[in-house]
Amino acid sequence: MDMLDLRDRPIGELSGGQRQRVYIARALAAEPQILLLDEPTASVDPKVSTSIYELLSRLNARVTIVMISHDMSAVSSYVKTVGCLNRHLFYHNDSQLTPEMLELAYQCPVDLIAHGVPHRVFAEHE
Repeated sequence: MDMLDLRDRPIGELSGGQRQRVYIARALAAEPQILLLDEPTASVDPKVSTSIYELLSRLNARVTIVMISHDMSAVSSYVKTVGCLNRHLFYHNDSQLTPEMLELAYQCPVDLIAHGVPHRVFAEHE
């Protein structure tokens, strides 16, 4: 988790991104088969979000990860498959989000705006 050098600091003194890493480490200590995450990058800056997504991508080699996020454009760069939830689950057996998939789930054109790295740019819709 790249946190060993901070092992003696109280959790209240850690940054938001460092705390998220501690929470993930705490969950992994039980050696789960599935890791359920709700907005794991909430309240962290784009650089920290990227490092957390990269960490989760590496962890996903040995643990199933189910993650909820509103950050579709960044998340889709790191996941194996995507599901959109709007009263019903619209599961897309692919990591690529298309405007058609989003329109099917949300019943209207969706503009995705992303900041930070990586970011996705989708084609304009009519």
